[in-house]
Amino acid sequence: MNRLFYTLFFIAMLVIVSAGCQEKDMQEQLVKNLETKYKELNNNAAYVTANGVPIAQELHFVEPDQNFLPQNSRVRQIALIRHGEPDLVKTGKFTYEEAKSFIKNYDSVGIVIPDRPFFILEDTNEVALYTSNVPRAQATAKYLFGAERDIVTTSDFREFERIIGTRRVKMRLPLKYWTTTARIKWMLGLDREGIESFSEAKERARKGALILDSASEDNPKVVLVAHGFLNRYIRKSLEKQGWMVVRDGGDNYFATTILAKIDTEEESSNNLVTETDP
Repeated sequence: MNRLFYTLFFIAMLVIVSAGCQEKDMQEQLVKNLETKYKELNNNAAYVTANGVPIAQELHFVEPDQNFLPQNSRVRQIALIRHGEPDLVKTGKFTYEEAKSFIKNYDSVGIVIPDRPFFILEDTNEVALYTSNVPRAQATAKYLFGAERDIVTTSDFREFERIIGTRRVKMRLPLKYWTTTARIKWMLGLDREGIESFSEAKERARKGALILDSASEDNPKVVLVAHGFLNRYIRKSLEKQGWMVVRDGGDNYFATTILAKIDTEEESSNNLVTETDP
């Protein structure tokens, strides 16, 4: 009797492990399929321009080939878009006071508007839109999707904060020096009076990732228009939740990174039970 029990138990475990391996292989094939499609799209996409200068390639969500999808499954996608270039002069060298003024203005101006939107929503009914409440992100979302679109705007998606600090350097220096040293000091716990800490900002990004993941349950495609540092840490949190990068857009203005996640019928049922439990 014991021998029969252990034999059946061993067979059951083999079936479970085999099913898990097959699902993992299917997910990896799906990711590769989407990666290939986004690369092909990039290879053929036209550029949008601002003042005659190429800014970003046209982009839209792509769908995987059906033969890569298990039966009764669906694919969710999240696009993390960095805002466009702020409409500010940032060349030359800056004094301490000028750098402080730049940081303040950076958080209050719009963007340089390209000739047409680069991100195209082909089916707006299945897309949820989010943006930071910072003007440069709001201006980017308005440029991309229009003022009439329903876009959730919240400070939860604002950029990681920074200040120049009080230690004056009595010389004119490149703006990159001021902004980079301000960010490094803040990450080290210095020069953060009146603003959130690095750990608090990372926790905010983690919660932001949960917001986007939850939104994708009802809308299989989600777009966030936000900021470089915030998007980077939201991406890390999403990857920990099982999301996979299918398009890495880099860090420049309008950089767009897309992540995907596949849901099987069993996973969707489990999520439904969890959401309806008291």
